[in-house]
Amino acid sequence: MISKMDTNGDTASLKRKREPRDDSPLLQKKHRRRSKSNMEGNIISDTSANGKHRQDNVAPQQVNGDPDSLGRPSQPPEDSSFPQSATIWKLSKPMGGRMLDIDPIFSLDERHLIITYNTSIQVYSTEDSLLVRRIALPLMRTDDSTEHVATHIVSSALSKCSPDHIWVACSDGRVWRINWTSGAGADTPFAVDTKKLLDMTVDAVDIGGKVEDVLLVLKRLTTSSAQITAYDHEALSTNNGKLLHTYDENPQLLRSVAGGRLIVAAAKETVHIGLLKSKKPASLHDLAYRFHSLDVPDIISCLDVRPTIRTTKKWGVELQSSSLAIGCARGAIYLYTDLLSQLPGDGSGSSKAGLIQPRKYHWHRRAVHSLKWSEDGNYLISGGYETVLVLWQLDTGRLEFLPHLSAAIENIVVSPRGSSYAIHLDDNSTMILSTAEMKPTMYVSGIQSLVLGDRPSKEALVRRVWRPVDEIAAPLVASVSPQNPTQMFLCVGNGQQATVGGGTSSTPLLQVFDISSFQGVAKHAIARTNPSDANITSEGAPIIEPTTTKLAFSRDGKWLASVDEWQPPERDTEAFLTGSKTPAEVCRERREIYLKFWEVGADGNTLELVTRINDAHRSDYDGVIFDLASDPTSSRFATIGNDGTVRFWSSKLRKRDGHAAARPDGEPLRSWTCSRLVSLPVYEQQDDSVEMAQRTPRGGAITFSEDGSILFAAFGGPSGALVVAIDTETGTIRDVLSGMFSGGIRAIKALSSCLILLSEDLVVYDVVSDELLYSFSLKETSEAAKRLTQLAVNHTSQSFALVAPVPNPAQEKMKRGVRSELVIFNIEDPRPQLVKTFPQIITSVFATPASSGFVVVDSAAQIWSVTEGADQAPLLQPLADLGVSDSVEASLKAASEESPIPEGDASDEEMQDVDQDVEMDDDDDTHAAVVAPQRLAEIFNAAPAFAMPPIEDIFYQVTRLFASKPVNA
Repeated sequence: MISKMDTNGDTASLKRKREPRDDSPLLQKKHRRRSKSNMEGNIISDTSANGKHRQDNVAPQQVNGDPDSLGRPSQPPEDSSFPQSATIWKLSKPMGGRMLDIDPIFSLDERHLIITYNTSIQVYSTEDSLLVRRIALPLMRTDDSTEHVATHIVSSALSKCSPDHIWVACSDGRVWRINWTSGAGADTPFAVDTKKLLDMTVDAVDIGGKVEDVLLVLKRLTTSSAQITAYDHEALSTNNGKLLHTYDENPQLLRSVAGGRLIVAAAKETVHIGLLKSKKPASLHDLAYRFHSLDVPDIISCLDVRPTIRTTKKWGVELQSSSLAIGCARGAIYLYTDLLSQLPGDGSGSSKAGLIQPRKYHWHRRAVHSLKWSEDGNYLISGGYETVLVLWQLDTGRLEFLPHLSAAIENIVVSPRGSSYAIHLDDNSTMILSTAEMKPTMYVSGIQSLVLGDRPSKEALVRRVWRPVDEIAAPLVASVSPQNPTQMFLCVGNGQQATVGGGTSSTPLLQVFDISSFQGVAKHAIARTNPSDANITSEGAPIIEPTTTKLAFSRDGKWLASVDEWQPPERDTEAFLTGSKTPAEVCRERREIYLKFWEVGADGNTLELVTRINDAHRSDYDGVIFDLASDPTSSRFATIGNDGTVRFWSSKLRKRDGHAAARPDGEPLRSWTCSRLVSLPVYEQQDDSVEMAQRTPRGGAITFSEDGSILFAAFGGPSGALVVAIDTETGTIRDVLSGMFSGGIRAIKALSSCLILLSEDLVVYDVVSDELLYSFSLKETSEAAKRLTQLAVNHTSQSFALVAPVPNPAQEKMKRGVRSELVIFNIEDPRPQLVKTFPQIITSVFATPASSGFVVVDSAAQIWSVTEGADQAPLLQPLADLGVSDSVEASLKAASEESPIPEGDASDEEMQDVDQDVEMDDDDDTHAAVVAPQRLAEIFNAAPAFAMPPIEDIFYQVTRLFASKPVNA
């Protein structure tokens, strides 16, 4: 495959640039040079041998409702030397997403919990935490110029008159009335005329003797003013609501209680309280409120209203009093009891309330994220950044705590019966706690990667001494367990607030996410964490946790290797600044880099740290570990670092006093050591000084060949990276290639007999025939976007996936005006098999073992499945959405094509009659179905759960096995 090293060991003779041979039949392919593309939204471009630029002009295919997300398979080159491809790749619908900062909704019987996600409404069973229904909402829309309009859900509320319906409001003014038991209504929104919708609340109001849902909508007029408008169902249809109140001072929240008799609207430091004038208005336009404004000592972050009502024969429900609890951005809670009696008397228009002295409670150090009254009104329940649920007993002033939750508390909801609390955490999880024992009875967890939402955090209401992360600048480190291909291992942080604190992204935790059940099943700390409450410095800045940069499983899945880094922030380096050192140089010098080896438990969910290597690639300037790779044929790992070496890591028996150490169960203990070190040749520098060599940024990447015999290592600077082939048995450098990279090294992967090299260009090079097969040039992007370029290979389908950010013309004025494009290639075909543009940034892409496809995770915490072949199933489809019960006759017909089932719809009785009237050829032909276990295994083990066909198809395949008649001897 490659030539051996000269016997004199002269590495200079090994550095040769691959020149095309004139007699090669692939000369035209090799001579196709890379060119920069000016096409918007296309990450690659290609120039044929004749110099004519080839661009993609196939009919667009829509992705996730995004009209600009186009699938553009490339046209074959004009020389027609490439074979036509018949492979069909399918992209599933997105699953999962980010739980929004919106209160979850209990059903009236408390058997279901409705959670609002960034792109959907998802219904879960409170008994077993399983997903019952996912209702996708078409949030993406375009304006008259066909540009995307940034929209997001701002509120969701249960209908007071029809408990099977919920109201959902979007920031662009669309309002949905959705039947959450069936999903009906998600495609027919109402339109509210507004520049931006800030909040919505729903209450049952008696209008003209009929109680119906009335929506109170908070519309933004300017950056510092808004108006409250009321809508009923008829007003929504005609877009003709009733204006109730207009106020300024940075509007934020809106609440309504007691059948619409009391409205509370929060501004920055002011509360506007509206009292219904007419107890029984004749129509919607007769609604009139008397508003009073009330100053609050601090910035409002949340509030809750508890009305005191009574029922009378004349007026029905009558509001007697009300208590208002307000949580503020600096941690204080203000309680206003018997508020109505302290407001001014009847008057016209709005008025300013006099001095009303509240009761103050203060335990939270930072903003109060959520505040709720208990069902009996004796307690206040609050939560915030401290990951502690606080119960305030108002009569005695006693505090009760539920500490050490997994992340900051975003929302708290009391169930209709008051028997449980629903708590939404900012690590994309929600749990239900029983009020009696404070024990969890339900837990739902999604992908806990970093998500930058459209709504600012409550922590942003106060200016901090630190600056949070405002962009995703690094890919999500993820891997799939070879023991269980349905389990994803993701490197995440302690919630969104902890992840973005301090201006850097921290990911010290490893989340185990099961795709088959779409639930997070475990979480492990693989780097140093700060589980205590004292997680800020004396200056008020958050303590920065390490970031996990690399993750890899061994071939058998019994070992896991990880790399994590930490360096002090520049604000803490003043004491170490000496001479001409800059804060950035001091941070690099004090950087901590650890290589860790973990033993995976038999269940696949537990990890035990076996060995930690400090500064595995220590050098005089920087000991960064560029890449980590796993041997596909043995339990061995390899790393490449900035010191210019490749190290092989192997396990050995741990000895104690000369004897092998063992566990209590007799299993031997093992540890990991460096079994071989290989120094890499460095491309000649124009300036040989050490200082110049240190200042030149270098990169590296490694990959094993499929048979594990060769390790390919790419190392060097942007202008002189080398590809080195290392014999894994002897450590000998077998070959050195130069000129394969254009720009910094991003990735290198081995697939079949080819090397796939990614830098500014994508290059596919055949190491056996010693020739360049094809290459593409990537779209020019920013340096931050380049770090999100990723490459993944699938050995089963002999394909690879390229992901790279592309500019988003619709949001180029925004900081996040970047989206990603996914391109699937077959190793033998230079034309892309699939090209899809995603509305979000793709943070991770990887292949799944024993499957021909790929898994994609985007910046909205959604998972996409890319599969090869015929139509594939979505990642997870609730049984209630399959409609199997509605088409029993179709299922039976598909199960046995020979059965004389009449066409058309049939009732259950008719179906039973058909079963009884089936004529048999011979009574002796009746048989008991016997199916071999391997036949069932072929159906259920054909692919991982997320790539399996729909459950209807599996049902048909199984029923055919049992319905087929045996062949007569």
